[in-house]
Amino acid sequence: MGESGGPVAPAWRIGVWVSLLIAWGWTTTPSYAEPATATVGKLRSEADAALATGQFEKGVKLYSQVIHKEPDNENNYFKRYRAYLRSRKYKDAYSDLSTALRINAKFTAALKKRVELGLQIGRCFEAVGDLSRLKSIDATAPELRHEDAVQQCAQFLQSAADFEQRSDWRNARNSLASALQYADSSHDLLLHRAHSSLNLGDFFEAVADSGRAIKIESDSIAALEIRGRAYYHLGEHEHALNHWRQALKFDPEHKSVKGHYRTVKKLEKLRKSAEANEASGQLEAAIKDWRAAIAVDDTHHAFAAPALIKISKALTRLKRWDDAIRAAEDASKRHHEDSRMDAQLTVAEALLGAERYDECVRAYQQAVEMDAKDPRANDGLRKAKVALKQSKEVDYYKVLGVSRTASGKEIKKAYKEKALKNHPDKVAAEDRDHAEQEFMKIAQAYEILSDEETRRKYDRGEDVTGQGGAGGGPHGGPGGFQFHHPQNMRHGGFTFHFR
Repeated sequence: MGESGGPVAPAWRIGVWVSLLIAWGWTTTPSYAEPATATVGKLRSEADAALATGQFEKGVKLYSQVIHKEPDNENNYFKRYRAYLRSRKYKDAYSDLSTALRINAKFTAALKKRVELGLQIGRCFEAVGDLSRLKSIDATAPELRHEDAVQQCAQFLQSAADFEQRSDWRNARNSLASALQYADSSHDLLLHRAHSSLNLGDFFEAVADSGRAIKIESDSIAALEIRGRAYYHLGEHEHALNHWRQALKFDPEHKSVKGHYRTVKKLEKLRKSAEANEASGQLEAAIKDWRAAIAVDDTHHAFAAPALIKISKALTRLKRWDDAIRAAEDASKRHHEDSRMDAQLTVAEALLGAERYDECVRAYQQAVEMDAKDPRANDGLRKAKVALKQSKEVDYYKVLGVSRTASGKEIKKAYKEKALKNHPDKVAAEDRDHAEQEFMKIAQAYEILSDEETRRKYDRGEDVTGQGGAGGGPHGGPGGFQFHHPQNMRHGGFTFHFR
């Protein structure tokens, strides 16, 4: 506790904060060239006029010239403080008040203003000490009314510092939120709270707080870095790169910002290569690129989850069902809320391709439980149930040996191969009856699956054979199609056509 009874920051904490203040430019005083013939009186009059007419930047420039001529006059710093304050350059304003008080420790006007500005920008520990000094100089000063607010702000900051030390980011953020009720123009407290949100995975809050900090200090490298990191974790890579580019304009050699920037550029290069390979049908190369991109930062779930879903879909196209299922399951385990449903549906689709129908039905049921209004989940569940039922009857996809996601071209190719292989004229006489049955099943499967409308009906579980079920026997006509029995044809010959 300090002399006034308020909380006092630990010595190590004050040292860290002072170092940060110096690094962030709180004590920086701009220097300007001055006209060789200008007198102090004339410069001061011009500066006063500029301030009175709202020309704050001009006023700062002129007061800086006055200070260059009269560096030991506390009033010059006090006047420039007012120009900085009006232009919302709070750190520069606070620095000028501090310089004025170093020159004249009994400069009461500067002390009063530093109490108020210190509270406004979160310099609450210092404000506790300033109030104690002010009370000893003027016990009736109106600024003493801020004493309770300053004490509470300092207590909240002490709590936040303690929570940060223990990596208790939620309570640290809560304490900082309480302090910000008093210090509503504090770039540093907003930045601390953004950092807490970043550690909590609350990236939208980190974006919001760092954005407010940038509005207060547009050249804040720390705020630009944190906001870029938040956008990165949201998967908004271009926004992240834009913020880091801006930070690097202020410090081209900033180590951590350069590291972030290079990581995203590498990741984006691999992503673009993967998408180009996928578009050209080079699926194996696309999968390799996506996996390499994920490996750049395996903790980047906002990128990894969607990338794993793309990998799974590519593996599904390659009919590598088990690998596709594993990739989609990996995506569903990533902590990325926006990808949860897509990952679940991709798992279900891969299970359908693998003909693991019981598991597929359960996967789609889980998707429906996640969002009962999602048409993809409901349609998928209906199709999975139909597939499960048809798997216990005549499954025309199995008859042709194709997946339920097969293209028309793949179905036609499979039909040609199966029909030629099972043609009754190609087998021994004792095997002809069996071949005839198989051939009829193959022909019926092709007639159903090659017609888009009939195939859609079949996939919905509707009767396409006219026999009251989705399947039908080997001699059944598929939805009005009539097949000629080979015994009615010369030499048992078959006639079939390829569309």
